[in-house]
Amino acid sequence: MSQRLNKKKAAALVEQARLLLNERAYARVEATLSPVVAADVLSGSEHLAMYAECLDGLGRRDEAREFLERQLARKPDEAQLSVRLGALLLQQNRPAEAVEVMSRARQQLRREPVFLTHYAAALLRVGRLEEADKAVAAALLTGGGDDTRLVLALLKAQRGDAAGAEAVAVQVGTRTADPVLRSSARAIEADCRLMQGDARGALDRFSALDREGSLDADFLPHAALAAQLAGDEALATAFMERRRQTAAAEDHLLFAKVFLSRNRASDAMVELGRSEKALGEKLPGFEYEFLVTKGRALRLLGRPDEATRNIDAARQLPEAELNLLGARLWLEVGHLAAERGDFDVAEASFTRALELDPNESEAARARELSSRRTAWKQELAASAQARIDAARADAEAMKRRFLAREGELESMRKELERMKQMSATAQAQAQQAAHEAAAVKAEAARRVREELEARERDVEVKAQENLEAALGPVLPRCPEALVKMVLVAERTYQKGLYSELPAAAVAVLFSGALERALFMLIVQRFDAWLDDGDRRKAFLSGAVRERRGKRVEYFDRFVEAFDRNLESRAPSLGEVSRALSRRHDGPLAGFREFLASEGIAEGFLDALAAFVQQAKERLRDPVAHGLAIDLGWDELKAFREAFLFRFEGGPGLLARLLGAS
Repeated sequence: MSQRLNKKKAAALVEQARLLLNERAYARVEATLSPVVAADVLSGSEHLAMYAECLDGLGRRDEAREFLERQLARKPDEAQLSVRLGALLLQQNRPAEAVEVMSRARQQLRREPVFLTHYAAALLRVGRLEEADKAVAAALLTGGGDDTRLVLALLKAQRGDAAGAEAVAVQVGTRTADPVLRSSARAIEADCRLMQGDARGALDRFSALDREGSLDADFLPHAALAAQLAGDEALATAFMERRRQTAAAEDHLLFAKVFLSRNRASDAMVELGRSEKALGEKLPGFEYEFLVTKGRALRLLGRPDEATRNIDAARQLPEAELNLLGARLWLEVGHLAAERGDFDVAEASFTRALELDPNESEAARARELSSRRTAWKQELAASAQARIDAARADAEAMKRRFLAREGELESMRKELERMKQMSATAQAQAQQAAHEAAAVKAEAARRVREELEARERDVEVKAQENLEAALGPVLPRCPEALVKMVLVAERTYQKGLYSELPAAAVAVLFSGALERALFMLIVQRFDAWLDDGDRRKAFLSGAVRERRGKRVEYFDRFVEAFDRNLESRAPSLGEVSRALSRRHDGPLAGFREFLASEGIAEGFLDALAAFVQQAKERLRDPVAHGLAIDLGWDELKAFREAFLFRFEGGPGLLARLLGAS
């Protein structure tokens, strides 16, 4: 075949392969391009890069890399081949080699946003942040898209700007149509929540991605750390085991943090040793995190001198003064000072940690303890000095009396003995005061712990009572998964009533419960209804907007979710709201017929559509709708009241969906 393939026919096959590659039909791309590659009648390298990309898409990454290396040996000046090889090396956790390969094409492609984005990602992985920053800026100036913005988010996160990184990730995840980019953006958003101390929020996001099958393996260690800090040790272990066989150096570092959270410093040191072994002596990109983590592990193992050497080395790096990142270092500086008995330095270090991360709860507790010890030490020193001054004055008086009256020598000796006894008594009193202070501290800690436990019990009981009051007789009809989601939201709401938890954080849980209720009580039932006879076929046929060969464009994304050939995601809040509002449109006739068969009143459906749209705009995606993130407790309470207790003059929305009258 290669002998009969001319340039014109080869070019036509390349064009056909380009279209197939856009549809990710990798097997067909390989079949189309194989004769072109074998014929070797085309100049340039686009078809070779496309062929390597399809091999990568088919999971044959090593074969793709070897193919590119062979082609670069033949055509060393082809920049596209260098870029594609660099991207593959980066995916294989070989960032240093990726940077070296892509550097060869830097001059030729200095205005190509795709190259600049891959190059910036590689530079970021080897810790060359300034160069990565310049590459990202150049990519954005030359038309870089959402993939470039995700690299920007990673760069911000590595510099300690977790809030800025999260804002970029949320923006990309909200507007991109690419499912891979959307999943990556959501994973980065979850990691940013973890950096800001919101372990539960991070775990919820990671778990949602995992349930959808969209959680990239690179984020499994991050999910493990989030699960551990959120209190789910079993889930943390499960995430680690799924990554264990392919773990890279950075993954072992995260595993070490998980073990430190379990107070298993020896296991943490084993993971740190594996991290060093994976990269040799140099740890590009995360040397600071490695030193701080190792310092903490050594301190917990009772090796303060070695711990201090690692912490001092980390203090020389720029990350030591960055928000969030620097807090963990100063926390360790404070602990080491406290263990030496230098509580003044400890208190100052814990204060510096809180300046860099106000949410660092461990630093707050440690500073309070150091402050108490410092105050006690100062008070004790002042008391002791007063006694010393008094004793000196008495001794001086006795000296004068001795010089004036030699006959009073025996009396002076007796007085001196009395002074010694007073000194011993003062020392005993000081020791007693120390014991009493420790007892007071232990009692206060016990009372705080009991109060917190009582609050937790009250929250649990109140949440269960409210759920039973809201659903009443229809509670047994509510699916178990939905009951759990509503209980989590209600428990968090009850906790927020006496804590500083923002309303927006609770709103995310309630909007998630609403979305799950709509999915289980309307979408799933509608899907089952469509299985009866030819309903699904009629519904899908009536909602086709346009056909392009085998591809179908439907009237609405809501309809697309019920085409099982597409394997689309479940309808979102906005899509369900839109379908309810437009149920009288011709393409949604089947949906309207289903709702009528369920006996749901038209007035209730209109109110439901408006309520769901409000939840999407105000609770779930205010930024996407041009609104400020300023949700207050009054607005959240109104939403909760309608969702659980009273909706449109009747029982709550959830009870109505479950069939309450």
